[in-house]
Amino acid sequence: MNRPLRLGLLSLAVAAAGSLRADDQAAPAPRPDDVATLRADNKQLSDELAAAWKEADRLKADLAVAQAASAKGSDEAADLRRQLEAAKAQAPKAEAAPAPADTDAAAKLADVQDKLAMSLRSFTVVQDENTQLKAALDKANADNASLNQQLEAARAQTAAVQTQAAATSQVAAQVDPLRTELRQSQDEANRLAAENAEFRTRLAVQSTGPGATRPSPTRPGAGAAISAAAAPAAAAAATPPAPRTHVVVEGDTLSKIARKYYGSAARWEDILNANRGVVKDEKSLVVGSTLTIP
Repeated sequence: MNRPLRLGLLSLAVAAAGSLRADDQAAPAPRPDDVATLRADNKQLSDELAAAWKEADRLKADLAVAQAASAKGSDEAADLRRQLEAAKAQAPKAEAAPAPADTDAAAKLADVQDKLAMSLRSFTVVQDENTQLKAALDKANADNASLNQQLEAARAQTAAVQTQAAATSQVAAQVDPLRTELRQSQDEANRLAAENAEFRTRLAVQSTGPGATRPSPTRPGAGAAISAAAAPAAAAAATPPAPRTHVVVEGDTLSKIARKYYGSAARWEDILNANRGVVKDEKSLVVGSTLTIP
């Protein structure tokens, strides 16, 4: 019969659903793949539940047939009992009849007794089948209830994962503009630092003209002021400009960074050679790492 096989499949489905539920609870954080997995498990549980309900309906139909057969067997047994009682009542009358009549009555009585014994055996078999069908129906109902509970739990977990995924998407949508703004601020700071270094260089070059051997004539009292102004300029000229840095963001490449700072993508090797301790090759940029721009 297919009934034990289907009930075994139901048990395996329940065990698989329990294992899935335990794995979901042990997961550290929801991922987009978890939603698809839970939806697939949800569909599988729904299919198994539908199959279990179909099996339960078939068992109910078998039980109804068995009950009808049991009622029919009871009616036949009662009818045979009545025939036996009638035969026993006619037995004294048959004793006064001739010998052939006694033989016919005895044969009829034996036949009725055989039919009665057969009906009783059939009735016992039908009762046993009826008991087994009831037990199978109870087990199917219990399995259906368990599958319903697991299905509801899976749906609740799916809803929770979808809610967490939506919250994660909202956080990512809020973080991306902040990253863009931070990158723009860093670019602006780097640009201002480059302009400041260039301005200092120009100031140092203009403070002392080329080929000058003696100080230019100045007004009385202006010499000290010029010396005081020239000292910071000379110090600025003597101090090399601070190196530029660049924080790697999503989508950056060495060629793109070189084009940004040098105006030419061909100088990406200069950036790579200056950052050998951070970058192994042109394909191993790490988002968030800081590169020195020579």
